[in-house]
Amino acid sequence: MNTLNIKDAQALAVEYVTAQGIKDSVTDRLISAYTAHVDGDKKATKFIVTFWGCVASRDKKATASLRTMFNRISKRINKEKGISEKACTVKNGEIVEVTPRVKKGAAGGGDGGESGESANAETVKDDASAPRYSVAFQELTRMLKREKDEKKREALEVALTLLAPKC
Repeated sequence: MNTLNIKDAQALAVEYVTAQGIKDSVTDRLISAYTAHVDGDKKATKFIVTFWGCVASRDKKATASLRTMFNRISKRINKEKGISEKACTVKNGEIVEVTPRVKKGAAGGGDGGESGESANAETVKDDASAPRYSVAFQELTRMLKREKDEKKREALEVALTLLAPKC
């Protein structure tokens, strides 16, 4: 472990602030590039794919972080422009929509086959609980629009994603 002293704490703080500035810069540039991509700018598409490829060729953790950031950015811009509710990622040198994960039923087991899915659909669409879920969904959506903290926004997005099929 590194030395735990005041000098090292100060140096680490400077590195942390620099890293946050770089993250903010990357976020801003990806927002601009993805917006241009959606508007049909092929240079923006090439920029995103090249940037992604460079990161992916160097570090797995950085690629995972980039994937999370790009998912959030693309989903927000797609929603604002009325394109789709899905996030995007870079795959095989192209920007593509993320394939949602198959959700397993509460009873567990299986690979989410047809019998499990149809049984879950019937359970989820319970008439007595539908208004309750709808009200909860609307309230979480309002909270998400007001929330500024990135981690809380992400948590609300996860909750909304899980609740959406029940509405």
